Amino acid sequence: MKADLSSSRFRLPDLGKGAQAIGFLLVIGLLVAMAIQPTRQLLQQKTRVSDMASDLHRVENVNERLADRIRRLRDPDYIEQRAREQVGLVRPNERTYVVLPPGDGGPAKKKASHKHRAAPAPEKDGALQSFLHFLGLL
Repeated sequence: MKADLSSSRFRLPDLGKGAQAIGFLLVIGLLVAMAIQPTRQLLQQKTRVSDMASDLHRVENVNERLADRIRRLRDPDYIEQRAREQVGLVRPNERTYVVLPPGDGGPAKKKASHKHRAAPAPEKDGALQSFLHFLGLL
């Protein structure tokens, strides 16, 4: 009872080599067309991942700077320094001095020098004469 397997198998009609090649190319083309969209999505996702990684790096840098600033703002010495610089904080029994850079007297003095010529300054006493004057000997 041996069954004939060749008669029970499904057989494609013999269309010739050209029709088989066209059918094969159509199947390959369909597979390629089906693979285009997932490949495009994969490339877009890789781009998004790299963009998000750079954004993450930037946000982490900002977080580090903010954490440093929080640490500084919790430091009493830093707060005192900032208060002295910005608000002019002075502790009790302290004196403040404002030191101005040397200059030519500013615009007001320049205007005055154009209107009136100042008289020559008297000659200053020497160190010995000033000391004797201080002692009351002169």
